[in-house]
Amino acid sequence: MQVMIIFKPNPHTLRVTPSAKEPGRFDWSITRDGVIVRQSVRSFGSEGASEADGDVAFREITARWQSAR
Repeated sequence: MQVMIIFKPNPHTLRVTPSAKEPGRFDWSITRDGVIVRQSVRSFGSEGASEADGDVAFREITARWQSAR
């Protein structure tokens, strides 16, 4: 008996962008189908710090999405 594994790609995307409100700082947002589902509540001093914080939220959203399938 063969088992078929169906891979369904994650529909969420993490984006890090320069802050529109605070020049020199960065914000993150998570989108699904082009709609923002979560975004940072504060800006970060570096792109890496923003990405690291956003990655935590991205993993939470992905875990919920996977468990709901």
